[in-house]
Amino acid sequence: MVIESLQHEELFGLLTPKEVERLSNASAVVNLAKGERVYAEGMPASHLFVLLKGRVELKRPTKGNISFLVDEVGEKGVFGVSSLMEGDRYLLNAECVENCELLKVDSQVLRRLLEENPVMGYSLQKRVSQVFFNRYVGAMERLRGVLQAVAMSRG
Repeated sequence: MVIESLQHEELFGLLTPKEVERLSNASAVVNLAKGERVYAEGMPASHLFVLLKGRVELKRPTKGNISFLVDEVGEKGVFGVSSLMEGDRYLLNAECVENCELLKVDSQVLRRLLEENPVMGYSLQKRVSQVFFNRYVGAMERLRGVLQAVAMSRG
C-alpha cells in the first residue's frame, strides 16, 4: 500500500523504483479519525505528510486558546513541510476535520534522497515553495477578512 501511494503521488514522481522502495520502507499509511491531531505546534518535525483522503486544518495557536486558520489541506495536499527545513519543530497544529488517510514520510530519509537526486530535490523544493506561498496568501486574505469584520463591528 505504501509503495503504491508513493508511486501514484505526483510529488514523488521523479524517484527511481529503487528510491521509491527506499522511501517506502521509511513511510507508512496512517488513518486518523475526525478530530484527531496529526501533530501539534512545537513537536519535533520528523515527517512530511501527503493527505490521501479527507481534510486537515492547519492552525497557528495564539494566546487565550484562540487559533488562527492558516490553511485547509485537501486530498493530495502536502503538509508538515517544516520537516524539510532547518527548523526541527512544527510551527502549526494539524488536525483532521474529516476522517483522514495520510502518507507519513520520514523526513530524514526523504532529505537524504533529495540530496542524492538533485532533480527530485529541485522539483520538491518548487512544490514546497508553492505550498508556502499559497498558505501565506491565504492566511493574509483570512487576516484581512478578520480585520475588516473587527473594523465594521466598531464603526
